[in-house]
Amino acid sequence: MNTEFKAGALVAFGGYAQAIVYGMLAFAPLGQAGLAYGIYAGLASAVLGGLLGAMLGKAPVQFGGPRSSTALIVAGSLLGFLQITSNHTEIVLLLALEIALAGLLIGLAQQQGVGKLMQFLPAPVLIGMNTTLGLFSAYKLLPAMVGFAVYTTALQATNSPALFSTVALGVSAVTVVVLLYFRAIRPNPLGLVYGLACGFALHTLLLWAWPGALPVQTVGTMPSHPLLQTLQTEPAHSVVNSMQQIFGLLLNTPGLLLQVLVGAAVLALLVVLESMQSLLQVDQTLGTRHNTRRELNTLALANVLCGLALALPSSNYFSRSNAGLGVGAKTRQSEAWYVGLLGLLLLLTLPILAQLPLHILATAVAVSSLFLIQGSTLGLLKRFISPGARRQMAPTERFTVWVVLSMVFVTGISNLLIGTLVGVLFVAAYFLQQQSGSGLRSIEFKPAARSRSMRPRAHRQQLDAAFEQLAWVRFEGTLFFGNAPAIAIRLQDELANMQSAVFDFTHLRYIDDTACNCLERLLKQNLPLIHAVAVIPALEQGIGGEPLLRSCLARLSIATQGHIDDAFWHIENRLLGQAALENKTHSAEDALKNSHLCDHMSPAQTQAFCSHWQTIPLAAGQALFSEGAEPCGLYVLLQGQLSAWHHTGHSNERLMRFCPGSMVGEMALIDRKARSATVRADSACTLLFLPTPQFDQLLAHQPELSHILQNNLARELALRIRLANQSLALLQ
Repeated sequence: MNTEFKAGALVAFGGYAQAIVYGMLAFAPLGQAGLAYGIYAGLASAVLGGLLGAMLGKAPVQFGGPRSSTALIVAGSLLGFLQITSNHTEIVLLLALEIALAGLLIGLAQQQGVGKLMQFLPAPVLIGMNTTLGLFSAYKLLPAMVGFAVYTTALQATNSPALFSTVALGVSAVTVVVLLYFRAIRPNPLGLVYGLACGFALHTLLLWAWPGALPVQTVGTMPSHPLLQTLQTEPAHSVVNSMQQIFGLLLNTPGLLLQVLVGAAVLALLVVLESMQSLLQVDQTLGTRHNTRRELNTLALANVLCGLALALPSSNYFSRSNAGLGVGAKTRQSEAWYVGLLGLLLLLTLPILAQLPLHILATAVAVSSLFLIQGSTLGLLKRFISPGARRQMAPTERFTVWVVLSMVFVTGISNLLIGTLVGVLFVAAYFLQQQSGSGLRSIEFKPAARSRSMRPRAHRQQLDAAFEQLAWVRFEGTLFFGNAPAIAIRLQDELANMQSAVFDFTHLRYIDDTACNCLERLLKQNLPLIHAVAVIPALEQGIGGEPLLRSCLARLSIATQGHIDDAFWHIENRLLGQAALENKTHSAEDALKNSHLCDHMSPAQTQAFCSHWQTIPLAAGQALFSEGAEPCGLYVLLQGQLSAWHHTGHSNERLMRFCPGSMVGEMALIDRKARSATVRADSACTLLFLPTPQFDQLLAHQPELSHILQNNLARELALRIRLANQSLALLQ
């Protein structure tokens, strides 16, 4: 079966259930009369959002419809409107104005670039939002799960035991077991469909076997447009009078206009937040890049139309995206199938919609809402309770817990609107903190750090001079639109006199497109470095926005390395230029002189010393000696390049690179212990070799030469220690 069709079908079944239940949640304040309103509003939102997404959107996977967050905000708005007027026509018109304004605010947000802000919201706020929505959606639907009416609150259920139905409880319990089995025990993308199918099959069986009417709650009336339903009982001029009354209320009722504007702003915030999060999930899974401007404009138009049609706000959400991606969706064909199958499902069920068993749908949505709460979040809360474990938590983990607890607490004592505003305040606090304390770790001028390599004396002197004009720039944390301009200005001022730079992104967690643009503009126009290299570590959990950063560096023709040692090796070779490329000496005597072994020897002693060495070849990739082997002598590299490796855990770590003129194996020659590392040829090499017996013979029969050799070896070991100290700076 076509994977796009499977994805569209899966999300259509889930979206159908969500549209109905979230519609009921939104209009629950209107009681039984609000059920028909709500079902119409939810289904219209799903159809309008999906249709416009399929026609105008460009994201590869995109599903529209109502969400629990927007449904709960709408419910809060209705409760506020009920404090002002009891006329249902006026209430739904006020709500239509609020939703249409939310669509306009989404369009305005796109014009002001807020879409970029929403893409880089900190993870703690998203986790807090999902946890709050999951808890309160499940709480609102709890009466339906335990056999009460869907629109009944927990308090009303306690006071109205007559609304309880053992049949509804039994069917809901079976549905919950099936859903949990396919969500927790054997996860399956089709788990929601299986749970709904099981619940409906059991309901059908009970309809056939139960004597008389089945004691479960249904809509009771066919869903229709709220104003059309009103026109059936009231004359048309009453609707016109209601519209006039609304404008009077807005002008004369203190706080009503502010309430509508705040509700519209929070709805717009949630729609953008959830939709951008969904589209980012798609991009990360498929390796694509969506057009933020186009998607936000589509969302804006969809929500303006939803407001005019008296439908719930429409948004995308990552649970829908994940469901589609889980069965192989990769293109917008899945969106077209989603809309078509949703419409077909609506046509097939329309004749029986008034008798639809709402407790089954409510149970499915409640269980799905609970799974918005991530297992890692529960783990953080458990660790936070223990004082000992709390002290060991990272600052970001503690911040996440405080966001979750604050949003849940405020939502519980007030409403979701206020809880969401608390989340927004956390966003602002996070951005301010990041702007002042993150992004740039340090700038080190004339760094003492060097690559772990043994180079000829002349090359080391040349690098010491070149490093006078080199800066090591280390980034950390988040580099985003909030702090990128200030960091770019600082880099422009402080690197103005530098000719070379190493840009170290090892400790960076996230970078956005604004920061990449600032970095590109800085290096292209205001900071023309001669040599530059960047470090982007190849970790399992890489840098967020890494493709953006790599594309930016590629446009700037800046080489990238996966390790800081490789980066310094690269920049050193660039600074040495042709001298590094030659990579050879012209004679055995030159190689021994570069190795410091011949320091302070007379010409006669040097000539006699050189005569004891043998010349041996070594093919590329071949090991000169292995870690743990017995020492056999001393080597000096004549031509090519060697590397020393040490096996640590499950990987090999490069300890040192050796260039021509480097001494190799002197440690084992001095202490006569097993080799401490494996030395392998990076390229075809030629080496000079002094066997251990001949070395011992020189020490025994030529005391003066022995004294000079021992002093030179001591100086070489001191140099190695200094180079090791410089290399340690790379790891700090």
